[in-house]
Amino acid sequence: MKEPIAVPVAIVGAGPVGLAAGLELMRFGIPFQIFEEDDTLSSKPKAGTILPRSLEIFAGEGIIDGVLREGLRFDEVHFVDRPTDKVLMRMLMSPMGDETRYPFIVNLPQNDLEALMQAALCQGGHSIRFQHQLKTISQDAGGCHLWFETPEGPMEVAAQFVLACDGGRSIIRHQLGIEMAGVTHPERFLVADFKVDLDRRTGRPLTYLSYIFDPEEWVIFVRQPRFWRFLIPIPQGASEPSQVEVIDKVRRVVKNSMLPIDFLDMGVYHVHHRTAKTWQKDRIFLLGDAAHLITPVGGLGMNTGIQDANNLAWKIAWVLNHHADRALLETYESERAPIARFNARNQADRNRDVMRMKSPIKRVGRNLILGWMDRADGLQWQASHARSLLGTSYKPARKPPSLLTQIGTARHFVRPPIEVGDRVPDGAVMGSDGKRHHLHSLLEKEFVALLLMDPRKRMAVDPDVPGLHQYVMHRFDAAFDTGLRERALLDPGGHLQKKLGIDEEHFILIRPDAHVEVIAPFLESSSIVQAYQGFIQQQLPTELPKTGVL
Repeated sequence: MKEPIAVPVAIVGAGPVGLAAGLELMRFGIPFQIFEEDDTLSSKPKAGTILPRSLEIFAGEGIIDGVLREGLRFDEVHFVDRPTDKVLMRMLMSPMGDETRYPFIVNLPQNDLEALMQAALCQGGHSIRFQHQLKTISQDAGGCHLWFETPEGPMEVAAQFVLACDGGRSIIRHQLGIEMAGVTHPERFLVADFKVDLDRRTGRPLTYLSYIFDPEEWVIFVRQPRFWRFLIPIPQGASEPSQVEVIDKVRRVVKNSMLPIDFLDMGVYHVHHRTAKTWQKDRIFLLGDAAHLITPVGGLGMNTGIQDANNLAWKIAWVLNHHADRALLETYESERAPIARFNARNQADRNRDVMRMKSPIKRVGRNLILGWMDRADGLQWQASHARSLLGTSYKPARKPPSLLTQIGTARHFVRPPIEVGDRVPDGAVMGSDGKRHHLHSLLEKEFVALLLMDPRKRMAVDPDVPGLHQYVMHRFDAAFDTGLRERALLDPGGHLQKKLGIDEEHFILIRPDAHVEVIAPFLESSSIVQAYQGFIQQQLPTELPKTGVL
């Protein structure tokens, strides 16, 4: 066996989550290597729906231009009653226009997304080691040890941290003895791709993502850039349908028995809603399907996995750069596991149950509620905020609001102020360079603290420390003789501050993953730096072993 290869971070699995983890680490300048057992990236379309929060993450990773160029963009999702062909509710992404630069969904086949991600990694000087099949993994006080079977023979890799992005049948999770908790539903999904002209369908035009409700056979239509995708349930005990039977099902759904259809591909999937009982074993972390199995409906599985990478990568970077103690890494599971459980058991299960509701009385109630939501601006905002995953928050779970509160919110909606744990909304400000910037673009490589204070008060602000940049944001600009000009962000009309809902003379500490860590009064010049250092537990960790870079 050759001499072991040493690398700070080993990523096992080159699906969208593994590639996203690589792009995140590249963003922070952390050396890594991706290992994939297959000889190429997947050629299958697989997952194909990218939600607004993932688009924000892709912007930070530098691939957003390609995703928007190659993908199909749309801002309206339909929930349709199949017997009447009536749209019960339109879920609009446009209410998110003041939250994000990407108030829409993108449909893009997974293989096309992976190709864009690989190209960005290669442009950044990183490669994927294909045909590297992981055989065993272990760890000790000095780090992790991985043994791969490769075309050139066995290979050992030493890494300080390992990211297991090796899918639902994760060999790493299996070798660590980590169990999955949750349920596997008896029915299965059939996912079929076709070349078919539905854009000029007689009657109501189809949007690019439609949930068709039916107590016996619900259907989901997904318009990809070059084909249509259909998701149809296979009842418990039923055999897998043939290609001819699937084409006949599609024709029945669209009510056109003579519709020309060019079959492309199909697959059958079990409906899992499971999460790992633990996501971390010392230096090894589970991400994506290795950590959670979520139904493919609406792209929740892939998008949740991309957020996993976005949450973990900066924490590893802070530890490896000696900005933070390794205890910071323990927040990965405590923050991400509840989100995955919610997406699996609440959003995904709820979508499935609503679509196949059998009781006529319950269906009448469902239709009334959806009609109410369609007409109420406040409920539309809440629905799109949650469904876009822009509403993902790491704050503690709280009791849901009462029905009266929800009714009042629906009638007179005001965006709630941000809280610790929330994703901070994006917004435009003017920098000291005279250029227009977006708040999220300032978060690409470090923490950002926004001090909401009038610069005419000429307050003192401590110098920046590694990993933190401080700004004074206000509707008044900072004059050159205040000493604050280089830190100044002009917020015309105080628009962004109003959106944040935070009073003046407070500061907000925002993490590199765009989540709020601290909201507190600005008491003295050291307030911000002390809050930052308090969060990351600013103590130098025990000496980590030195490793080379591939």
